[in-house]
Amino acid sequence: MISADAALTGSYDRLQVALSALIAVSASYAALDLAGRVTAANGWVRSVWLTGGSVAMGLGIWSMHFVAMLAFSSPVPVDYNWPTVLAALLAGIISSAFALYVVSRQKMGLGRALAGSVVLGGGIAALHYIGMAAMRMEATCRFNVGLVILSVVFAIVFSLAALILAFDLREETRGTPSRKLVSAIVMGAAISAMHYTGLASASFMPSAVAPNLSHATSISSLETVGIGIVTLIVLGVAILTSAADRRLSVYAQELEQRVDERTSDLSAINAALVESEERFRRLVEALPDALYVHSEGRIVFVNSYGMRLLGAQQPEQLVGKGILEIVHPGHQELIRQRIQRCYETGTASSAMECVLVELNGSLVEVESAGIPITWKGSPAIEVVARDIRERKRAEEELRQAQTRTESVLESMADTHILFDRDWHYLYVNRAATLAMGRLREQILGRTLWELYPDIVGTELERQYRRAMEECLPVGFDFHYPTTNTWWENRFYPVSEGLSVFATDITERKRAEQSLQEAQAELAHVTRALVMGELVASIAHEVNQPLTGIVINGNFALRELASGTPSPEKLREAIAEIVEDGTRASAVISRIRALLEKGAPARVELDINEVIQEVSILVRNEATRSRVSVGLDLASDLPRVLSDRVELQQVLINLAMNGIDAMRTMIGRPRQLVIRSSKNATGVLIQVQDSGKGFDPDHVDRIFEPFFTTKPQGIGMGLSISRSIIQSHGGRLWAETGSDGALLQFTLPTNGNSAS
Repeated sequence: MISADAALTGSYDRLQVALSALIAVSASYAALDLAGRVTAANGWVRSVWLTGGSVAMGLGIWSMHFVAMLAFSSPVPVDYNWPTVLAALLAGIISSAFALYVVSRQKMGLGRALAGSVVLGGGIAALHYIGMAAMRMEATCRFNVGLVILSVVFAIVFSLAALILAFDLREETRGTPSRKLVSAIVMGAAISAMHYTGLASASFMPSAVAPNLSHATSISSLETVGIGIVTLIVLGVAILTSAADRRLSVYAQELEQRVDERTSDLSAINAALVESEERFRRLVEALPDALYVHSEGRIVFVNSYGMRLLGAQQPEQLVGKGILEIVHPGHQELIRQRIQRCYETGTASSAMECVLVELNGSLVEVESAGIPITWKGSPAIEVVARDIRERKRAEEELRQAQTRTESVLESMADTHILFDRDWHYLYVNRAATLAMGRLREQILGRTLWELYPDIVGTELERQYRRAMEECLPVGFDFHYPTTNTWWENRFYPVSEGLSVFATDITERKRAEQSLQEAQAELAHVTRALVMGELVASIAHEVNQPLTGIVINGNFALRELASGTPSPEKLREAIAEIVEDGTRASAVISRIRALLEKGAPARVELDINEVIQEVSILVRNEATRSRVSVGLDLASDLPRVLSDRVELQQVLINLAMNGIDAMRTMIGRPRQLVIRSSKNATGVLIQVQDSGKGFDPDHVDRIFEPFFTTKPQGIGMGLSISRSIIQSHGGRLWAETGSDGALLQFTLPTNGNSAS
């Protein structure tokens, strides 16, 4: 007996509870999967997916709630009003449609998510409580308001989480099936928790009033399982359809991509073909050669240059003609044979010279060749013709120039020889055959070393090889001992090998030798004249040590006659006699060296020593002229390769010129300064006096032979001095200013001496 004041107690079928939870998870997974398909679809396909997805999701949510309600067993029978049950299903479908619409949008901000969760949560809550309203039993239902509110809050919160998860996992690249499955389990558990919270809010009180069973039906446990299975099947079909559509979409995208790639490739190929054809057309039109295509006995194509070559204004003036019609009759048969051979063998013909006929009858010399090609599916010959009239003119001009050059070379007095790179004689002119004493036929083709084995190892061979190997012009004078002749050789590298010009300079060398001998004789005479001017100085230099010898000798005799000679004093007197004798001998040796004739002997010298020796020689002359001689000598000078006597002659001449310039000077000190220092090429020596300097009108002529400003001079001192310095590889020049005249010269060191 059930008490009228006690709430009905019931129990839950665990199998049906588990089935409801499974349906909740499946519906959640389907919702996540369908959200991606609705998002990916466009147009009417999107509408189909939105409708089908809404039905599947709504059915799943409704089925979960309905199966969960059927899992509740009460002490009284329970029937269900099927129109109300259908209304609950409709609420589920509508809320599912709204949820899919929200998550398929491009953006879902917080406001849209909250609004969507309220609508979806409210729909789910409405589905739940509408479903409970469909219950028909002999009892009344009372609700706990707090639990009802909690269930609605659960529905909204769980809906918000579901919308966020669905939006996050709608893209296939953003999630994987495993993530979707975990999310579906969480969402299914949340939906189940919301449902059973809603059921817990209701309590059933016995009622004596019979329920309205119109449009009501009872559902057995087997039917409940059937509803669950059908729902799972529908959800499974929805999930499989989504997966198939996804796979088809990927395949369609891949296919579309492949089609796009193929289309792009075909477009690129077509563009490349068009570009290639255009480039080939421009190339053919820009060719500096004439191009004629011959097919089936006629010209079918001609390029722009081909038209200009034959004087045509339009291609039609040549297209259609036979190829032999544009060939000179004298070459037609040969051209015909070559074209026929090209057709038969399929190989290009070698280039040949022939003559074409312009439309106005003029002749054109060309070099032509035939190339087999295919022209619009038919065999053809491409005839390439190059205008060679300019080349022919150039060749004729070159031939004439060579003839003129050979004529000039043959008439030259100088010898001219051309060698190849293996030293074979390629050409010798008439002068060369005469100088070599052989016929041209005996020379050409043979090598230099065959005809002149005696030059192997000489400086001439080295210069020959240097010019050939280094490709440098070389000039070189060489003495041939066998003929006692001198030749000036000039080697010029050319493309063939080496071009050699040689001039007989024997007479010039003899004249130069005679001039050098005359200059040496004149230098000797000049030295003698200078020594004549220095006689007083030389006599004083010799007289001083001789006087010392006499004095010390008399002292020694007196010491010996005293009877008690002092050995120490005798030793000092004899030592001074020896020293004075050595001084006198040195002076006489320097005088003899200056007056001797002979070839210069160049050795390494300390230029400061030579300057000091000269200062001693001119000291007395300077004293008589009241001239002070000062030396300013650098201490770190390199040694020079020179002849001591010649340098002494130059320095004495420059010093005596300075002393002479100051003899009549009054009103200021008479000073002669000799300086030495380094310069870029070796050493620099300066001789400066304090006289009035050179007349600006004469400064450029003082080194000319026989030009002098002295009443008693012969005008050869400075000329000979410059010759001596130049023979040493140096330079002598003069400068003038307010402080007197400055004569200076340079001397190269041993490493910088001129060859």
